[in-house]
Amino acid sequence: MSGTTLEWFGATTFRLKTRGLTIFLDTWLEKPDVLPHYLSIDQVTEADYIFISHAHFDHLPGCDRLAKQTGAIVIANGEAINTLREAGVSEDQLIPVAGGERIPLFTKATRLAALEDEVATAPGPPGAPRRPEDSLATMAVHAWPSLHCVLPGKSHADIPDEMNTATRYEGSSPYACTIDITIGMRYGLLRLSELVSPENLDQGERSFADYVSKRDVNIMSNFDGGQIMFSFLIGEKTLLWSAHLGAYRGILERLEPKPDVLIQAIAGRANIDGRPYDGSAAEAATMISELLGQPQQIIWCLHDEAPIKPWRIDTRAATSMVESKTKSRVLELTPGEAQYLFDV
Repeated sequence: MSGTTLEWFGATTFRLKTRGLTIFLDTWLEKPDVLPHYLSIDQVTEADYIFISHAHFDHLPGCDRLAKQTGAIVIANGEAINTLREAGVSEDQLIPVAGGERIPLFTKATRLAALEDEVATAPGPPGAPRRPEDSLATMAVHAWPSLHCVLPGKSHADIPDEMNTATRYEGSSPYACTIDITIGMRYGLLRLSELVSPENLDQGERSFADYVSKRDVNIMSNFDGGQIMFSFLIGEKTLLWSAHLGAYRGILERLEPKPDVLIQAIAGRANIDGRPYDGSAAEAATMISELLGQPQQIIWCLHDEAPIKPWRIDTRAATSMVESKTKSRVLELTPGEAQYLFDV
């Protein structure tokens, strides 16, 4: 019986290997040069599927090159798909989702066999990419609408150097939402080199400004495009990947099957049901665990070193609260090292 392994490359980028498939979750492998480097796109020789949580600078870049290099199928929201299409990724490799979709996954050998009519294929209109019949799938994925986190203060200037998951936030403008993130990206962060002279930028900010200026290489959008979380149904096990601290309670509560493993971003102020969460990231993460039926394992992400504030996230309060109030246990990953999860 083969095993399921997971490798973390920082932020929300992972490589999942299971049931004969190699799957990337986000593709931020090549980052601003101030950050640690674990894996180059040129080092990746195999990928069957790529899932993108949203279209921001620390999630989507590298996806176009990785897809072209490996022939992987990309599943992402419409904003990310349009950005990839403009970058020259083949239409046959692009599957746009908005949440609510259920997607069968096939080995590359089965997908290629379907193109040659060597296996049964699913019905489709003329000109549509040929794909294998659903019964030939090795596993499945459910896409669900989710939410990006919100700013912990009134502007980026209010963000601390290090964010503590114990810090509680209360109150906000009645209109505070992810539109603030979009505007901040479009007119602030992605124009950093235009707005601030180089001598007034620290090393991380200079590195970030240089990175986002190379938009022909590092594709991205100031608009997240609608956050998507993905539930991977792997035999009798389920892994849920949520790449930001935001969600709809109703979806979490009703999601089936419940995850055995939850990959949960822990940065920022939680965004629950489209409203800034009154409380701490630790409290929000504990609530999420409870709504999901207390997954056996939780893996934090988006808590490591960043080129701009917050430079890191102190997860100790979140780990302590989750483990004291739920049955979930936090699994710490070492970047670049494969972690065994379960048999399949």
